[in-house]
Amino acid sequence: MTWKCALAEVPAGGGKAVAVAMGGQLVHPDTKDNHLRRLLNVVEEMAIASGCPVPSVYLIEDPTINAFAAGFTVDNAVIGVTTGSVTKLTRDELQGVMAHEFSHIVHGDMRLNIRITGVIFGIMAIGFIGWICFRFLGPILIHTRGGEKNPGPAIGIALIVAGLILMAIGCVGTLVARLIQAAVSRQREFLADAAAVDYTRNPAGIANALRRIGGASDQNRMNRAAASEFEHFFFTPALATAFATHPPLPARIARIEN
Repeated sequence: MTWKCALAEVPAGGGKAVAVAMGGQLVHPDTKDNHLRRLLNVVEEMAIASGCPVPSVYLIEDPTINAFAAGFTVDNAVIGVTTGSVTKLTRDELQGVMAHEFSHIVHGDMRLNIRITGVIFGIMAIGFIGWICFRFLGPILIHTRGGEKNPGPAIGIALIVAGLILMAIGCVGTLVARLIQAAVSRQREFLADAAAVDYTRNPAGIANALRRIGGASDQNRMNRAAASEFEHFFFTPALATAFATHPPLPARIARIEN
């Protein structure tokens, strides 16, 4: 199948940046492809059901079933969908997945996700600065000729010690931030599943989509560097990580079906 997606400008915001980082292409509203036309129709239906403006939709070339919502506000939100979701899900299942993503838009989860991602980047940057001090700046100054008029070696030792401290802060801080991110994200996923049932009035749609994902044999090929940082944006985990940002599929299905 050949996908024809035209790139176009959308309002500036975090949502578009996330979609582009994941390799998404904007689905043109005038597309003639039947699968993409059905996708846009479902998105419009869920926008009406949730009371949100219709967001831009980005298509990600990936055979697995997944989707995400991103953006700072409902006005610049975007939805990303993999080609696997578009081709493998029934209309009811696709509707359930899109309703789940609209819940993230309505409840402000996108803004929370982007802020958490920014915090993690900031903490990692602290560790990186420490590594530079420890690996480069400190050793360079240590090897300079010392003296009363040249405190270079003393400053170098101080930078090495400071670098070690910053590296420790970066490592521990990143670990704690990842744990908090995972815990918050799991609860928001349960909320989004419940809201999806409310929007569609059809718990079987999202439940069957989760079952289909659980039984899929496709290997997730979302190996882009950005996928690990935006893991908590997705409908289901985009990568296998030690810090699960989503509850187990059986637990989500059980809650949906009460």
